[in-house]
Amino acid sequence: SSGINAEWPLRPGSILNDSYNAVMSKTQEELLRRLWITFEGEPGLDYGGLAREWFYSLSREMFNPYYGMWEYSAIDNYTLQINPNSGICDSNHERLFYFFGRICAMAVYHGKLVDGFFIRPFY
Repeated sequence: SSGINAEWPLRPGSILNDSYNAVMSKTQEELLRRLWITFEGEPGLDYGGLAREWFYSLSREMFNPYYGMWEYSAIDNYTLQINPNSGICDSNHERLFYFFGRICAMAVYHGKLVDGFFIRPFY
């Protein structure tokens, strides 16, 4: 990975939309750079804590079944599966799943956790 930081200013109330615009406008190489997350209006230097908070907060938003992209499995109210009707909820659903995949890949690469538990076939 490059030694150049990828600076990402985000608005706390708009983390999903801001993150989507930031991540989808970057190349793969840019996503592998050291993340430098800043939240608008919140002082703080990102030495890993803000990036960790970003992955956690973003994953809570992107895996929220309220948006219709995911649903809880029939087994419990804890594990998630793709909502087969996600295209009805959002016509841009394929692009959003691509974004979710990029976030999960970034979390693995940068050694961060996401707040989402999937049904066994996902793994």
